[in-house]
Amino acid sequence: MYDESFLNKISSFGVLGYSVEKIIFLVDPENPEALRQDIETPGTDVYKAYWKGKTTGEYTMDKVLFDKGTKDRDTDANERMRNRIQLDKINDKINESFGL
Repeated sequence: MYDESFLNKISSFGVLGYSVEKIIFLVDPENPEALRQDIETPGTDVYKAYWKGKTTGEYTMDKVLFDKGTKDRDTDANERMRNRIQLDKINDKINESFGL
């Protein structure tokens, strides 16, 4: 249903942490509701592309903060990483409970 180029776009938007609403606005699909449903339905190609991008972006950010904290002994970087981890846990719970 979605070609490789489209899935790459979705993955790129996921890397940036864009919401489903932003993605729909940017790609301007013929059927926005169908795209929303596909992004939110585990197992679909577009869902996988979005979450692969999203987790890649989070990993990249965490890695930068971790490296900065360990190499530069930057306590702010360590604190930002701890805050991101806590926020991710909260967001995961919200997603599990409410699908948001």
